[in-house]
Amino acid sequence: MNKLLVLNHKMNMLYDDIYDYINKLNNIKTNMNIIICPSYIYLTDFVNNSEWGIGSQNVHHEPSGAFTGEISTTQLRSIGVEYSLIGHYERTKYFHEKPTDINQKLKACLEGNIIPILCLQSQSNDDKETLVKKIDTLLKDIEHIEFIIFAYEPIDAIGTNKILEKDKIQETITYIYEYLNNKYHTSPNILYGGSVRDNNIVDILSIDSISGCLIGEKSSDYQYVINIIDKIEK
Repeated sequence: MNKLLVLNHKMNMLYDDIYDYINKLNNIKTNMNIIICPSYIYLTDFVNNSEWGIGSQNVHHEPSGAFTGEISTTQLRSIGVEYSLIGHYERTKYFHEKPTDINQKLKACLEGNIIPILCLQSQSNDDKETLVKKIDTLLKDIEHIEFIIFAYEPIDAIGTNKILEKDKIQETITYIYEYLNNKYHTSPNILYGGSVRDNNIVDILSIDSISGCLIGEKSSDYQYVINIIDKIEK
């Protein structure tokens, strides 16, 4: 698999801006795979016009029903969305999503033919047992784990412009990879997310066992994405 970039726009970009963004990214020449996660209200525009994969930023665990303001896997599939972020740090921090909520959303995605991008958060000083417990709770009774894309998010680095030391990232990513491989018999794709910038992404992508990066709101700036791609392709 080629290295993967997931672009999480969060709650950014106005409608007047999206077609310029789509066209600029359509013209990028790269061996990277790209998944764009725009705001819900722009999903159809991106699906119909972007040449890259499209994901939602969240999803509800029920396929339909009286859940005002939510969106289901069946609705996402009906417009051609193929991916969804699950359990992003901001969903747990601001919307109080619990591991059981994330577990239900994972099941819904896998049953609804949506590839989940599961965010795994930890403090950089968490011990391995703490991280393992989180993984096991999120993956409880989950089948077809091989279809999940994992994204490691060190809480210390999210939105802080502070990147963890390369050795620390490699140590944690390698541990997650080996744990998932040994216990769940899968060879996972693991992304790194947390203050990924154009001045550090090449170094991050050089780390063993990293499949790519999850980039936050700066990814809603097409020039920023172009700069990152240029750095990678040099």
